[in-house]
Amino acid sequence: MDQALTLWEEFLAENDQVEFVWLQFLSLLSTPLARMVPRAKFSDMLKQGQWLSMTSAILHLLPGDRLADGASPTGKLHLRPDFSTAYCQFGSNGTRAVINVDCVDEHGAPIAECARSKVRELHDRLERETQTALLVGFEVEVMFVRPREDGGKVLEYEAINSEHSFTSMTPEDRTYLDLIEAVARALATVGIALEQFHAEAGPGQWEFVLPPAQPLQAIDMLLRARETIMIVAKSFGLRATVYTQPFPERPCNGAHVHLSVNPLEGKGDARFLRGAESFFAGIMRHFPAVLAFSLPSDISYSRVATGTWSGGEYAAWGWENKEVALRRIQENRFEVKLVDGLSNPFLVLSALLSAGIDGMRANLPLRGGHCHKGAAQLSAEEREALGVKDILPTTLDNSLAFLAGDHVMRDLLGPDLVSSYTSLKKGEAVFLRAMEQDERRRWLIARH
Repeated sequence: MDQALTLWEEFLAENDQVEFVWLQFLSLLSTPLARMVPRAKFSDMLKQGQWLSMTSAILHLLPGDRLADGASPTGKLHLRPDFSTAYCQFGSNGTRAVINVDCVDEHGAPIAECARSKVRELHDRLERETQTALLVGFEVEVMFVRPREDGGKVLEYEAINSEHSFTSMTPEDRTYLDLIEAVARALATVGIALEQFHAEAGPGQWEFVLPPAQPLQAIDMLLRARETIMIVAKSFGLRATVYTQPFPERPCNGAHVHLSVNPLEGKGDARFLRGAESFFAGIMRHFPAVLAFSLPSDISYSRVATGTWSGGEYAAWGWENKEVALRRIQENRFEVKLVDGLSNPFLVLSALLSAGIDGMRANLPLRGGHCHKGAAQLSAEEREALGVKDILPTTLDNSLAFLAGDHVMRDLLGPDLVSSYTSLKKGEAVFLRAMEQDERRRWLIARH
């Protein structure tokens, strides 16, 4: 705790305008959660060796703050700050310090439902068992939409420009350059050095490419980026949403993940490259269960289709192929395309790490490619020759069933985490399916 106090005082020395501390974490349903503490109280807690505590039921709440089936209203958890994540929230004039936390018990051990701690645990295991490490890079796809309100109530979300295309720079696109450049500048102020940004195919859709980092740092950066983009959009009277498909029959938002497996020392050799391939072979083997986390809602499965550059219907890979689930970019680097913005990135990375670890343990060969076009567009003979055989789930219910039957994934992720997540997703699905389609779309845009 003395080290925590030292880190906090060092942060304050560089950010002396801080008045409030946001202790921030993510629910298993990918809802941002925060407890706000005045600066003086937070400093006193650190001096006394205390962490903020709260009910552990927070991680088992469905929309409407109802407990998921099987969850208990008793018990508590503690919010342990990770001061390496501390930053001043954009637009707060330096008054709000945001710090990501781990959810731990009274002894400091991560609780089973802490997905952030699970990423750390699994990446440590990958390094320890295989002498390799993962670099992760996220693409942030957002659509900027304009709320149409009546009496403060949002009636609809409208596209800011409907004639929009991939990497376009039309006169209409130029109308919104002030917004896009404001986003880039804001991200720089919170320590994010963008790789690039460009127009995407959907209405009002743009992509901001984040730099690669270790898994936990990459996710923390992703959440910081999304929050900052949302704040900038609001200052322009807009909503920035990562919801899968804000406009029916139009292109979707994705949340593509770039993964590279790298040796801890040196540049590696042929043996290392085989190990890297086994990591991705593990993802191929466990893709149906991984989708329970990476495509976490009914609407997410609109991405499981050929012709949308979002992944296709088969567990397949291809060199620089945007119509397969795994796009190979380098010998040891792939892009995972079947991910959307409704997912919890800590859970997605935990699932991908679990699958990859199993692949490396089993020394799996990489099958299912190289596909030179969408796997569904190949003949049955071509798919057989490439080892493309596994058809992916096309519904949330199916992917949750695959997760339930994948005992390797359950063991690596932890049965308590998997059962808690499954119960929450089933309860959330009941809640969302009871809504009329347009109401459901508006509800999700407002929250993601």
